[in-house]
Amino acid sequence: MKKINKLSLVASVLIGLSSSAVMADDTTWNEFGDGWSFNGDIRAGYVNYDYQNANNSEGFYTTPRLSITSPEVSGFSAKVMGGFATDFGMNNEDRQSKNFVFNAPDPKTFAILQEAYIKYSAKGHEAKVGREELDTPMINHDNYYLSIPDSFEVAHYSNTMFEDMMFTAGYVHKMAGVWDSAAGQKGGTAFYSMSEASFVSRADKTAADDAGAAYLGFVFDNKEHKAQVWGYTFMELYNVLFAQYNFSQKVDSFSYDFGLQYVNFKETGKLASNNFSSIDHNIASIKFAGAFENGFDFNLAAMKFSDGPGQGSTIAAFGGYPYFAMGNIVHWFNAGSFQNAANYQIAAGYDLSKAGVEGLSVNLKHVYTALDSSYSIAPNTVGQDFQKTYDLALSYSDASGVYANLQYQMADIDQLDDITGFRLIGGYKF
Repeated sequence: MKKINKLSLVASVLIGLSSSAVMADDTTWNEFGDGWSFNGDIRAGYVNYDYQNANNSEGFYTTPRLSITSPEVSGFSAKVMGGFATDFGMNNEDRQSKNFVFNAPDPKTFAILQEAYIKYSAKGHEAKVGREELDTPMINHDNYYLSIPDSFEVAHYSNTMFEDMMFTAGYVHKMAGVWDSAAGQKGGTAFYSMSEASFVSRADKTAADDAGAAYLGFVFDNKEHKAQVWGYTFMELYNVLFAQYNFSQKVDSFSYDFGLQYVNFKETGKLASNNFSSIDHNIASIKFAGAFENGFDFNLAAMKFSDGPGQGSTIAAFGGYPYFAMGNIVHWFNAGSFQNAANYQIAAGYDLSKAGVEGLSVNLKHVYTALDSSYSIAPNTVGQDFQKTYDLALSYSDASGVYANLQYQMADIDQLDDITGFRLIGGYKF
């Protein structure tokens, strides 16, 4: 009954947001003064994860974010955004360990200054200093869930002076993010250094002594060919090389995207010189995705993990999820290890606007992971051979800013009880 009540509350919130959006002037109501703007994302949802053990988690939350952006003066502008997460006291504190909305050791309502930066832009140059929801392949805001997105304390520069090209460089001091930070007693609800927020061992974090991260990036994109190369150093921990190429084309009523991706992780600094742990692995991926004008689409992809160590310390750290083949809910952390594993994905979807239901789409996905049983060991000490995930997703959005997403997943992992996950998340962006 409680689950039904929480689902009803989410539905009521979404209906209310939809009604508000219809009544609002969608072009000027959130602009005021001389170039100032007020924006936000009012998000709410219900999640339920059944692990068939003490990790079972569920809860209703709302996580609004509101911002004010200044007008540009001589190339300078500023933005401030705050985030807030609450369950209105409705949830059971003993069933929130895997929801990743509050800090799991102390699941309480919290607020955070999510963005506060100064930006300068002129003639293809852009620089920002402050807190920001950064968007790069391996350091990312990860704004796809119910939790408040990741935020970073950064200083970075981008150059777009040359046609179809972008050069960028940055330094990242700290981050916050419940979903992607493994830091401190307050978890992702407060800002910690990048080394403290990492997934490496406690000994390696201590040795790194609150080190930050730096990156360089180059992107070429002429709409048909897109090539990008990014280099990251997570100081005293490990370096990452990210390279990806996409070829996109349209032939009659069929458009497609062919992609290749390579990511390399290599230990450096104090982690490399100590004997606490090792990081030396890579991931090679390929995908072919296509869409037809009749509304049907598909996405085929494969990923191969090398047999080097360190997957658990690096994959998806700092919000970076650029990978081609993974499940919507369960993907990396439930099997014993992805060392020398391989992912194979098949997905298909349909745009229901082609059938007269505007804004609604449906997607089905299956990911089969071939685990190496010599590396992936279950809690019962038996090697694991496979992980299988089956996903259903319904997504809705409209021009007014209202959106909703329903996801359901079943996960079958060798030597473990089946896992099911359910999410209903929606909101209103303005």
